Amino acid sequence: MRLRDTTQAALAPVFRARTVFNLASYEFLVIFLIFVGEGLLFAGYSVLGVGVQALNIIAVAIIMVTLKGERVQLIEALALISVFGVVSFSFAHVSIIYSLAIVSVMFLPLIVVIPTLPLFLWVAFYGVMFIPIITIVAHRKLSRHDLGLTGGRRLMYLIPLGALVGVGLALIEYAILVPTAPIPNVSASGLIGLSIVMIFFVAFVEELLFRALLQPQFIERSGAVAGILITSVLFGAIHAIYGNVYELLFTTGAGVIFGVAFYKTKNLPFVITMHAVDDILLLGVLPFLPLALPH
Repeated sequence: MRLRDTTQAALAPVFRARTVFNLASYEFLVIFLIFVGEGLLFAGYSVLGVGVQALNIIAVAIIMVTLKGERVQLIEALALISVFGVVSFSFAHVSIIYSLAIVSVMFLPLIVVIPTLPLFLWVAFYGVMFIPIITIVAHRKLSRHDLGLTGGRRLMYLIPLGALVGVGLALIEYAILVPTAPIPNVSASGLIGLSIVMIFFVAFVEELLFRALLQPQFIERSGAVAGILITSVLFGAIHAIYGNVYELLFTTGAGVIFGVAFYKTKNLPFVITMHAVDDILLLGVLPFLPLALPH
């Protein structure tokens, strides 16, 4: 027997040992490293945090090779969170020329409607994140129904309901963050550009990852309540970059709302609407209101 095969045979039983929430030990390890990385980011140690996320990506690759592709659906989706952190850090330190180059190659028509550098960075970052997500979707042969990308007459009431929930979330989150708007003013062109970015990039990518790919895997292992809660805590954790404990609590709670909505309706556009309306109002409308809170 080759050394590689001997190593795999020795490690596989250890990896498959069950831990809390019916997770395998290797799945728990990957989740633990994600929280360590985000915790370091929250504490201000961004380089160390990104280093842990990079280490986690390597660990996932080793585990997948060791298990020979068996029961790896959860960790390959979890690895996307670490990829999310590494890519986010990278784009936070690139120039507008680099961002323009990526947007030009991948999403050329958007240059016309995206007015500011922050929006270019978001498009470039989330555009890159589409690649590993689509790769996993294609590898698993997931259908539109599996992903919740369904339409039908239900959208006639789900979309308005999602928008209403998004308004409430935006009001709460604005009071927590009081963010600076990424657009110079409330103009039609600025709001159109912001809306495109928030709907088709930010909300779409994050909800595909957390609600369509991760949450069903956690529910399968731990049940609906625990599965939605774990997914929501992970969703909250990726907002550690704000360094605001109230934002962590808010985004975790918002994740629960999104998770329950997706679990009950299996409709991703419904959840994307809630998420996107929150972001659009938070960044494109509320900062410009006369009664807006001071920065």
